Amino acid sequence: MESVAPTSARDQSVDVARGVAIVAIVLGHVERGLASASLLPLETALGIDRLLYLFHLATFAYLSGLFVKRAVERDGTRQMLTRRVTLFVWLYLLWTVIQGTVRVAASSVANTPVTVGDVARAWIPEGQLWFLPWLIGVTVVAATTQPWRSRARAAVVLGLAGLLAVAVWGFDPLYAFTRGWALLFPYLIGCVVTQSGHAALARRRGVVVAGAVVGTTVWLWVGLASVPTTPTTGGGSRTVDSVLLGVLGCGAGTVATLAVAALLARTPVAGPVALVGRRSLEIFLAHIVVASGTRIVLVQLGVADPWVHLVAGTTLGVVVPVVLAVGAERLGWTWLFGLPRRLDRAAA
Repeated sequence: MESVAPTSARDQSVDVARGVAIVAIVLGHVERGLASASLLPLETALGIDRLLYLFHLATFAYLSGLFVKRAVERDGTRQMLTRRVTLFVWLYLLWTVIQGTVRVAASSVANTPVTVGDVARAWIPEGQLWFLPWLIGVTVVAATTQPWRSRARAAVVLGLAGLLAVAVWGFDPLYAFTRGWALLFPYLIGCVVTQSGHAALARRRGVVVAGAVVGTTVWLWVGLASVPTTPTTGGGSRTVDSVLLGVLGCGAGTVATLAVAALLARTPVAGPVALVGRRSLEIFLAHIVVASGTRIVLVQLGVADPWVHLVAGTTLGVVVPVVLAVGAERLGWTWLFGLPRRLDRAAA
């Protein structure tokens, strides 16, 4: 979930997969907000939660890794790291202030009251913003190990990342840079596969159809017929069986998402879904404020139907950030979803 390359340089299915995954992330946060507000039955919320968290973040991790090799070869390791670390640190601090300020202002009607002191503790990420420190950490790992250089190096790096993933699967630590390390494994797989390798796989119709059918079947079976531990949540009650089921369901769900995206990329639906995917960073940063605001407004209007909340919160959580991003570009506010010009020049 980072700034993306021009469409002409990309496999269309990548943007479609990003679009599917970011909508799932918005839906997941809307669902969790409704459960916290007692507007959605807990069992229903848990069922939706398991299905979504088995694939959406792992899909983003894999897709983000696809372009690391090209960035390192184009810019050099040092410049690539400098630019990306600067970008993610800036966005983390900026959106901590923006999102935190909105939450403080809305504390009287929010699910969880927030104080200025809570926002000032920047080492404890605001909601979804933990993903930005994670991106910094995995980018450093990938750029320094460069697993795409040889099969032997890939085997060693992926083997170690796989062991780490199983060890920390489902744990949800409090502090920045400590969460999400199970997702290093799919990220590094993306680094090894690379954008060109993924595009070649996406063109193989037989492989894509098989991945969509088998992946979706296994993902649904794991998510609906068992209680798996998902990569970033559920560690407090995890067992050996729940972790193994979580790994299986996560792999299947990610493969299914990528395969379905490759199929959708061949249809007229690809255009709007890919547009959403190309704006996934902006949606990720701004959707919590929009989705939470939508829920609060609907509650104040007396709307209690959870399905109205799910549809409205998810739709506005996707559309409003895109509109905001387009408006920011036209106003020249590059700093809102990217680096300020002066900082951009310094990082370059």
